[in-house]
Amino acid sequence: MADTSDADFEALAERLLDPATTLPPAANVSVGEKAAAAGSDFLLSEYGSEAALDAALRPAGRPRLGERPKGASPTVRGRIPEAERAAFDQLMRQTGKRESELVREAVHLLLERHKLAS
Repeated sequence: MADTSDADFEALAERLLDPATTLPPAANVSVGEKAAAAGSDFLLSEYGSEAALDAALRPAGRPRLGERPKGASPTVRGRIPEAERAAFDQLMRQTGKRESELVREAVHLLLERHKLAS
């Protein structure tokens, strides 16, 4: 198909999207537990191990904070003056830390100051 032109692709797309186009009969169809087993076998052959498969299927993003295993981490929002935001941006550049890391650190320091942190 390396030599297929845009016109060829357009013609193929039209044919495949036409409801009058008949499809070949299904072959080698698995359902239920047989399909699940075939899927598991395929994934293990592609990823090589259960550990690699678990890592690939792990949800994207950083790990959740807190004790509960699922759901969104608690979030704190607030507004600050432009001058403080500019200083905060400078602190991010100087420390190389992300905004969320600095906010968590600031909240922890405030709670320590008020003797509420553990």
